[in-house]
Amino acid sequence: MTRLFGKAWTRGELQSYLSDPMQVAGAVPAVLSDGKSDGVRSIAVRTGSGLAFSVLPGRCMDIPECTYCGKPIGYQSATGITSPAYYEEPGQKWLRSFDAGLLTTCGITYCGQPNTDQGVELGLHGRIANSAAESVGITQGWDGDDYLISLRGTMREAQTMGENLTLTRVIETRMGSLTIRLHDTIENRGFEEQPLMMLYHFNLGFPLLNERSRIHAPIVTTKPRDADAEADRGVEECLRFNPPVTGYREKVFFHKMAGGKDGKTCIVIATGDVGDGTALGVALRYNTRELPELTEWKMMMRGWYALGVEPGTVNPVARSLLRKNGTLPTIAPQSSYSVDVEIQVLSNQNEINGAIEETERLGGAKR
Repeated sequence: MTRLFGKAWTRGELQSYLSDPMQVAGAVPAVLSDGKSDGVRSIAVRTGSGLAFSVLPGRCMDIPECTYCGKPIGYQSATGITSPAYYEEPGQKWLRSFDAGLLTTCGITYCGQPNTDQGVELGLHGRIANSAAESVGITQGWDGDDYLISLRGTMREAQTMGENLTLTRVIETRMGSLTIRLHDTIENRGFEEQPLMMLYHFNLGFPLLNERSRIHAPIVTTKPRDADAEADRGVEECLRFNPPVTGYREKVFFHKMAGGKDGKTCIVIATGDVGDGTALGVALRYNTRELPELTEWKMMMRGWYALGVEPGTVNPVARSLLRKNGTLPTIAPQSSYSVDVEIQVLSNQNEINGAIEETERLGGAKR
């Protein structure tokens, strides 16, 4: 059954009202044509529930825009959507094309701080976010009483006489849904072991993020990245937020998350008021066996007000440091690694309370 407009519908009931399901929900491809986004392929998706988002085959099948009933969920930086043609790798220049959006993917073989590893200079957060997808496909249609929408694309991270990896991403939702599901398959098509540093950089912003917002998560331990994260009761206040501050210095925390017997965990970011008296939240679910580390990027600066919730195979530190410490994850030759992530919009206080209870059942430290 499809839950839509406050009612459960069969396929036949809906079809009797609709000549084309696109009247309610569907995916529409386009090519952006303005400014630095010129030439970037995009797909706009609506589910009919109030959830709308876009996917960029022109940039790693990432998700730049996501709204619920017109309210933004993600954070968008001042760069705007930027074509990979403008990508600058050295040092921190990756930030010049970091639109953020709801999701920016970092990896595959490195993410984190710029460094030199085994004589190779690595920039911030890797190349994959600036890689366009191949074999892009959109599948949408009825499966029983459900109208399913699925997007697919494959990105490469490869060089001649070097690594040969691909990331194949499938993004799924359905008519009436408030949930986006990602299934990623990373393949090492080469014959040498390669580093596997994947980071799912989910970015949340106003109005979901404000001084009344709160993170609810089954956190076991928290480690501040540096002195800036420790300052001003950083660890004690890492799950709460303040109004925008002039001159705020970013705070980054590395969390260890509790998971269920199957490894699955859940994080909730919610606010009781988005300015019109309504509650709004997001639940992020993933498996700690696939993504054992969680990084929180807290940025409360005026004009740059954002929260990064970033599950990954690693925390985003220098690859050379992980190699030195013997903690660098790798992917074997001719093998694959799968990751599943789900993001759900919580549209009212009852849904928020239910998701918070889910995090509490998983345990973790209380703050």
